Amino acid sequence: MSNNKLEKLNYIDALRGLAIIMVVVMHSAMQGVVKMPHALSVFLGLGSRGVQFFFIASAFTLFRSYQNRNGMEQSPLKNFYIRRFFRIAPIYYLGILYYVIRIFFNLPYWLGNQPYISKSNIMSNVLFVHGFNPYWINSLVPGGWSIAEEMLFYALFPFLFRKIKSIHSAFIFLNITLLFKLVFQEYFTYFPFISEPYLWREFLFYYFPCQLPIFALGIILFFLIEDSSAIKLVSPKVLFLSMILLLLQVGSTLDFLYFNHIVFGVFFVIFGIVLSKGKLSFICNPILRYIGKISFSMYIIHFIVISWLAKFHLIDFCQHYFLNFSLRFLLILSVSVSISTLTYYLIEIPFQNLGKKIISKRELN
Repeated sequence: MSNNKLEKLNYIDALRGLAIIMVVVMHSAMQGVVKMPHALSVFLGLGSRGVQFFFIASAFTLFRSYQNRNGMEQSPLKNFYIRRFFRIAPIYYLGILYYVIRIFFNLPYWLGNQPYISKSNIMSNVLFVHGFNPYWINSLVPGGWSIAEEMLFYALFPFLFRKIKSIHSAFIFLNITLLFKLVFQEYFTYFPFISEPYLWREFLFYYFPCQLPIFALGIILFFLIEDSSAIKLVSPKVLFLSMILLLLQVGSTLDFLYFNHIVFGVFFVIFGIVLSKGKLSFICNPILRYIGKISFSMYIIHFIVISWLAKFHLIDFCQHYFLNFSLRFLLILSVSVSISTLTYYLIEIPFQNLGKKIISKRELN
């Protein structure tokens, strides 16, 4: 890939960097005993939408890379899954191992209203199918729900790539996902499968039908960046239906409580387009791009950093709520970046290279 193309893709790393910082901000704000004003707490809580930023960037980059490799490999489908496994599994398995060790040493961990973490729960995380169980979806590795949804999207991706060939079909897919999300959400809200209301409400936000529209927006972003005028190719009826379905999402009680992640997804698409045009270039700075490169490690690691800082009482520093939060955030961020740099170069890169070697051998045979 030419240097020019690499420079044009710098904004994707910057987006990932911004996404992980949003997530760390949110989790930093949840810590400590010094209370913040409600409005500030709600605002900082919006950092949780950084996960949807990740999903959009993921769908965009997958469509772009798969298109570039299309026709250049003998077994693109198998190679795709090899790349995805060696991209996600090593760091996530490290997270599983860490939290299993915590269980053995009887250290605190999130049970998800279960009396204990079962072997089945652990195995479901190893196989990336924990997203189907409301008790398991986020009860072993904090933030593990997003890994489950990411892997489910990977499973569907080759099929979607074959079917979605234009921005028009991408909008049709978005409408299908919005409709299914709305129907499933309303049905499951009134007919829950478990008796714990809070846990069920969390599941209805975490599970795949609720997040799939975000991936659809990432696909739309791909077509818009490939050709900014492509929006003219979308049928007015399809666009109108998209607007209606989006308005229906806004009217949902559950989505109101979660600040409507899909509406945020639309803003993220617009933001991505602006960055791709070279606007707001200050955001694509080397620091943010570097944080974006190590963002997956940081996503797993920052939870661990927070738990150990809390154990050693390094969460609260003063009584001024904003200064206290700022110091906590900077400490969590700096420690997370330091450790994630090690895991990126010692685990992520070597295993990604291993995946590349396996693919190269397959292609030569």
